[in-house]
Amino acid sequence: MPRTTLELYLTLEDAVRLESAMIGFDRLTAGEAPDRHELAAAPLLTHWRRTMVPVIEPALIGRVTDHPQLAGQRTAVTSRLLLLDQTGGWARTLSRIYRLGRPAD
Repeated sequence: MPRTTLELYLTLEDAVRLESAMIGFDRLTAGEAPDRHELAAAPLLTHWRRTMVPVIEPALIGRVTDHPQLAGQRTAVTSRLLLLDQTGGWARTLSRIYRLGRPAD
C-alpha cells in the first residue's frame, strides 16, 4: 500500500455536522417544514437580524487550469480545504478534488 501524507482539515465532528445540515437542507428545500416536535426542541432566538461573519478557513491558492468554471489558466483561491495528500498529489475542497502539481517555493 502506498505511503500517504493525508492532512485532515475537517474534523469528524465537523463532517457529521455538515452531513446533518445537508440532510436538513435537502428536506427543507423539498418543501418539508420542521415538525412541531423539532421546533419545540429548538432554541429560541430573539432580537435577531441577518449579518455577515468573516470566516477564516483553510484553503489553497495557486495557478489553476482545467477548472470547470474558470477558463484558461489563472490564480485562484479554492473553497474550504477539507483534505490534503501531498504524496498522493491531490486535495479535496468543499467544491471539488484538485490534482496537485509543483507547490510554491
